[in-house]
Amino acid sequence: MNAEKKNKIKLAALMLVAILPITFATMNFRSAMLDGGFGGSLNNGILINPPVDISALDMKDEQGVPMFKPFEEVIEALGDEEYEIQPWLMVYVSTGECAQSCLDRVYELRQLHVALGKDIQRVRRYFLNASGDEISVENKQLFRDEYPSMGVAHGDPATIKQNFAQAEVQFNIPGEDYVIFVDPVGNTMMYYTSDKTAQDIMSDLETLLRHSSLG
Repeated sequence: MNAEKKNKIKLAALMLVAILPITFATMNFRSAMLDGGFGGSLNNGILINPPVDISALDMKDEQGVPMFKPFEEVIEALGDEEYEIQPWLMVYVSTGECAQSCLDRVYELRQLHVALGKDIQRVRRYFLNASGDEISVENKQLFRDEYPSMGVAHGDPATIKQNFAQAEVQFNIPGEDYVIFVDPVGNTMMYYTSDKTAQDIMSDLETLLRHSSLG
């Protein structure tokens, strides 16, 4: 057996070990939600079924470098290193000028995150600027001062809209803001429109974390 074939087999094995438990956890959550939710309560978000890879969110840092890679690339780059389970992601996609309603949402999501208590480390928060314009100087300073634990990313609105449209998810970009959940292997699996309250989001997130031992 040549080295290339051995490496492919090794990569496949690593992916199975890392991805199967998380995938089953996410599938169980999604299935329960589709069937009416755990304990008979309906989910408030809209399920993305099948889920879309996180790379579809086109999240880049200020230098334009992609912040997330497809899971397969992450595993392949590890070599002999052990894969570490990543947290769930809560991404606020801002598709216009981040005025007061946007800033209110950023604040609400921080309070929601803090309210997770012992589970706070299981979730990471991001602000994704998908407006097509730069974040204002004032908001950049505000994010640094008031939200240091929130990651800030930038994405092309047309790319995001097109990527999700291919998965039959129709986002109103630019126009409406969204909150998106991403599982520990980079599956964007649920989203919330701007009419959903922080409590709506919190209810689903608590359910997700309660029924998943991963992330």
